[in-house]
Amino acid sequence: MSKQLSWVLSIALALGTAACAPTITSRTVIVAGLGPVEVERINVEVVDVDPATRIVAVRQGRFVWDVYVPDVFGTLQNIRAGDSLEIQRAEGVILGARRARKGARPAIVYADSVGSPSFQNLPDKYVIRSLTLTARFERFDPATGIVNFVGPAGPRSLTVVDPMIKDDLRRMRRGDMIDLTFAEAVYIQKH
Repeated sequence: MSKQLSWVLSIALALGTAACAPTITSRTVIVAGLGPVEVERINVEVVDVDPATRIVAVRQGRFVWDVYVPDVFGTLQNIRAGDSLEIQRAEGVILGARRARKGARPAIVYADSVGSPSFQNLPDKYVIRSLTLTARFERFDPATGIVNFVGPAGPRSLTVVDPMIKDDLRRMRRGDMIDLTFAEAVYIQKH
């Protein structure tokens, strides 16, 4: 077995042991206000499909969340529970941060598209949209501008550049439920 293949296999096994499927970055794009951002390639398993609302429940490891699949990706009639999907996505700047309503649970609410920030170097197949993520706040580091949280897809972090949003995050306490609104570019395909 080649050294490179055994290295990839070792990482895949280590991540699988941690109850997470691997996330592989594939390319860098330029996001206005952030600079270079990695495009993530996430492999997930379909749990449920609702073609009428275009919502597909997906699983990666022990985390399950809903993904809104825009019309541009075609009909959902051929997607079934147990199928594998590949989601390629790049996160844009955080557009807003606030405390979530009392009793909120981790969730994702999608909007169709956003006018900015613009993503450069993306193929036409990507859809740019905004989403509001309800998550449990872990911490914010004002020096680096990185906010850490746990949402429906597990632990994540994002870079914050807007000074007003940084001020809002400084007032949050670990364990608070927060709503983060940000832009993303996404492409979804069936394996």
